[in-house]
Amino acid sequence: MSAFSCAIDQAGIAVLTFDLHGEKVNKLTTPAMDELDRILDELAADQKVKALVVRSGKPAVFVAGADIAEIRDITDAARGEELSRRGQEVMNKLEALPFPTVAAIHGACMGGGLELALACSRRVVSNHATTVFGLPEVKIGIIPGFGGTQRLPRLVGLTNALEMILTGKSVPAKKAKKIGLADEVTYPEMLLDVAVSMAKEAIGRPRPSGIRATRPLFIKLLESTPLTRSLIYRRARRSVAEETRGNYPAPPAALEAVQYGLAHGRSAGYQNEARTIGGLIASGVSKNLINVFFLNEALKKYGQPSSFATARTGVIGAGVMGGGIAQLFAEKGFAVRMKDITPKAVAAGFRTADEIFRKRSKKGILDTLQARDGMDRITGTTDMSGFAGVDLAVEAVVENREVKKNVLREFEQTANARAIFASNTSSLSITELATASARPGQVVGMHFFNPVEKMPLVEVVRGKQTSPETVAAVAALSRRLGKLPVVVNDGPGFLVNRILMPYLGEALRMLEEGSRIEEIDHALLNFGMPMGAFILLDEIGIDIAHKVSGILREGLGERITASPLLEKLYQNNFYGRKNGRGFYLYLHGKRGGASPLVYSFLPKRAKNEGWIPEQEIVERAVFLMIKEAVLCLEAGIIDRPDLLDAALIFGIGFPPFRGGLLRYAESLGAKYIVERLDAYAAQYGDRFAPPASLFEMSRDDFIGQIVG
Repeated sequence: MSAFSCAIDQAGIAVLTFDLHGEKVNKLTTPAMDELDRILDELAADQKVKALVVRSGKPAVFVAGADIAEIRDITDAARGEELSRRGQEVMNKLEALPFPTVAAIHGACMGGGLELALACSRRVVSNHATTVFGLPEVKIGIIPGFGGTQRLPRLVGLTNALEMILTGKSVPAKKAKKIGLADEVTYPEMLLDVAVSMAKEAIGRPRPSGIRATRPLFIKLLESTPLTRSLIYRRARRSVAEETRGNYPAPPAALEAVQYGLAHGRSAGYQNEARTIGGLIASGVSKNLINVFFLNEALKKYGQPSSFATARTGVIGAGVMGGGIAQLFAEKGFAVRMKDITPKAVAAGFRTADEIFRKRSKKGILDTLQARDGMDRITGTTDMSGFAGVDLAVEAVVENREVKKNVLREFEQTANARAIFASNTSSLSITELATASARPGQVVGMHFFNPVEKMPLVEVVRGKQTSPETVAAVAALSRRLGKLPVVVNDGPGFLVNRILMPYLGEALRMLEEGSRIEEIDHALLNFGMPMGAFILLDEIGIDIAHKVSGILREGLGERITASPLLEKLYQNNFYGRKNGRGFYLYLHGKRGGASPLVYSFLPKRAKNEGWIPEQEIVERAVFLMIKEAVLCLEAGIIDRPDLLDAALIFGIGFPPFRGGLLRYAESLGAKYIVERLDAYAAQYGDRFAPPASLFEMSRDDFIGQIVG
């Protein structure tokens, strides 16, 4: 079935509508590109056509980009290069049409979709919040391959182009106009009329050329000089190296592609772009990142459909987490009733929510009116007044079993019979909490990760008596909140914290053995973790880590080893960033170097006495995660290995370029992992002893039966 339809009016304005059949979004699949190629030939030969408007038939997307499923299946660099060259040919043909071309853009204009828009001579865009522009290819381990590395810098300037290409970040319509990416911004209802009018006015006029960003002329001229460009490239190269630590080849490759094209001309730039993307498409890093992309897409649809209607929500506990959860509910349009035991505590929750709204408004994620409306949806109380009408309440009180049970009892005395009680506990048993409930089927875990507004994962924890309807309702609500839900069964630490704590515990053990805070964190950062173990402990809160490790040790035994250092720090009021006393120094909330005070709680050692090689640091910490992940699968905490990988990527930032914890384990092979665990067990103790199932896999050097 045709993906394109074309209508030509009496004035000779052709309107080409892209509406890919059977898909929610437009994708530049190979058949769609072939059809577009043919249509462009027909339009070029049609003497009646005086101008062309390209638009989308989808309600909220212009073009989402190339078909990532096609890219995933390419294993040969030559085939990847061929795909790029084919796309470049079609875009060049669009650019070379003998009449004006206008892209009428409403909704997401991403990747190949933006490259299509760049090939048009003009762009008019809607001012709707869904209209955003981006070249996110680096996020799947490749670079723009349909000419984007060549056209974008020549349109918006080198600095603006590199910011988009190297980070993969999108820009809204207002900024697109400012940097010259959009020629005009209008209302969605007027988009087609304005585009047609723009096309008519452009007939007979030359195609606009040069950088169109709204900047002083001398700035534009300065950016085009070899010296300035050299400085821009040097700064960008340094920034990329700091961000990627050599683990992500696409950003430096994209930078080189832009630089090469500006130095050698468009034709050479296109050829180099195609060669570069061919090698990247076939790489293991790209395959892993594409796997993460599809995990993300799967989680957006994860869970059973739910008929449970949630309109009014409650948050019990107005601390940092409670205030963050209230802000999230309010931003997504829910009325929120927030409770704590004192007016001062409730006020603190309001401040937390307001600060988040202000930050998001400042970043352009929300406008001022949206932020104000969001705050207006939150009301506060020190009793249960207003909770009779809530459909779901999230408790975020202190991590104490009896306190949470009392909160549950108090809630059920006030709430309506259908209301769901969701606990934000990070480690306490949902099954145990539900023993305090008269309606245990409506008690569930809804574990957000901190900071709530940034972390995408929500663990939906199913207790032994939690009903399927409750699980489905909370998973559906999580999706409405823009989060990625993963349903896990109840157990000590659930999934993410259970796997995380041995990793953090081993970092503590290595510090106790004489290694240095910076050495351990540096090794883990080089491995690809988003932050070192001790920075993470400071962010989580040393007090929280102390509490969670005790709960896990109670449930899992000495496999979760006690840390004398963690105990001493906790007893001496070292709680991390929250009180400025942690593994690192803090001044006015900003992190400095490692705190020398931490070493005062450790035995004095000679210099380099406890030095540990970087490979050993990584293996000891990460292989314990692999071991615990295998045990979680054996215990039925989660039933799908791919979802386990997703939970760790989106919950704690396990390196996406490695594809997930179990996918990384598969790349090493079970035999190697077991050999190393055995060696570490002999040297450091039974916590490294490999589980029987992993030992069995090692006989065939095969872990794929876990990964699937």
